[in-house]
Amino acid sequence: HFLCYAWLDMGFDVADIVRDIPKRPFVLVGTLALLLMLPLAATSFNRAIKALSAARWRRLHQLVYAIVLLGLLHFFWMRSAKNNFGEVAVYAAVVALLLGWRLWKLRRARAATAAITS
Repeated sequence: HFLCYAWLDMGFDVADIVRDIPKRPFVLVGTLALLLMLPLAATSFNRAIKALSAARWRRLHQLVYAIVLLGLLHFFWMRSAKNNFGEVAVYAAVVALLLGWRLWKLRRARAATAAITS
């Protein structure tokens, strides 16, 4: 996605890209999300999990929750210029459903653990 922006919109002119990022909020948020994904990509293999320890690796990879919200904000701001929010609403609903399901499973697991220990 970023490569298409850099190539098709900016012609790979790094100076233009650097000047454009802070001017447009949706580009800024999208770039921030991309930068936050880099450490996740760099540590998404078994050797990285062992090097970081599983607990630190898990904590680092919880960045994905912030990244998905930044992605939704990026998409929302991008579509707001055309006042076209239908597709954004669909993605937001899917994200809310998936995160809600994860939260429900976490609470159920914690309740089961609490019931066993008490």
